[in-house]
Amino acid sequence: MVELYDLNQPWGANTWPWPYFDDPEVQAVHRFSKDVNHSLKINTAMHIGTHIDAPLHFAPEGWDISEIPLDRLFGEGLVLDISDKVDEYGIIKPEHCTEAADEADLEIKKGDFLVLYTGWKEYFQTGEEANELKYFAKHPGPHKEFTDWWIEMDFPWVGNDTPAIEHPLNTAIRNYRQDLDLPGEMEAELGEPIEEVLPDDEWLYCHKNALPENLMMVENLGGDIDHPEVLNERLHLASFPWKWDNGEAAFCRTVAFKDL
Repeated sequence: MVELYDLNQPWGANTWPWPYFDDPEVQAVHRFSKDVNHSLKINTAMHIGTHIDAPLHFAPEGWDISEIPLDRLFGEGLVLDISDKVDEYGIIKPEHCTEAADEADLEIKKGDFLVLYTGWKEYFQTGEEANELKYFAKHPGPHKEFTDWWIEMDFPWVGNDTPAIEHPLNTAIRNYRQDLDLPGEMEAELGEPIEEVLPDDEWLYCHKNALPENLMMVENLGGDIDHPEVLNERLHLASFPWKWDNGEAAFCRTVAFKDL
């Protein structure tokens, strides 16, 4: 027997999109006021809400969504609480994960599936502290060292409770909201020049280096990610998208399985 825990954010027409993208559109094809049934159609980017990035997203020869082997979507792994180690603009390094694992008396193994809880799910639109700017533009993200370690450890996918695994200022968000000077805020928060931690020549380093190795990312996790039976536990993890030919990403149902 197993207990199932849902790690997804809810999805709908009002789900906050990644800042580059249009809002999702949901339209009724049939509705009960005039029909005997209810059916909908959607027009949306895939990188909205809980989703998995396929290697094809950044690697022309990489797997599309339909080609991802099932054993790279389901397996044993860890949900690690690093929320006390990173805050606004924080730089995630391998030692944050190994320290969290040691504190929970866990071992990170090569080939594990890895989920990182930063506490950022609280700033998503369904959280008690919902804050769109903070959620998208100020979340923690990986240092180059983390991505290199990820590749060495062959984690089939890494999941997180932020809108992207990439640090926001390692994306075009870095040049958004110039009235707020996000890079300046980050430098003040971390006490280091942004070019020392996120140099321009390492732009989108995580996506550009992990995906070509057929290592994927599951982004915008939430739900039960911080449940006491899930957090800092070794269990089975699955993230299943639909079998979409030539898809570069897809919505996915992400679930933790714990033996009873």
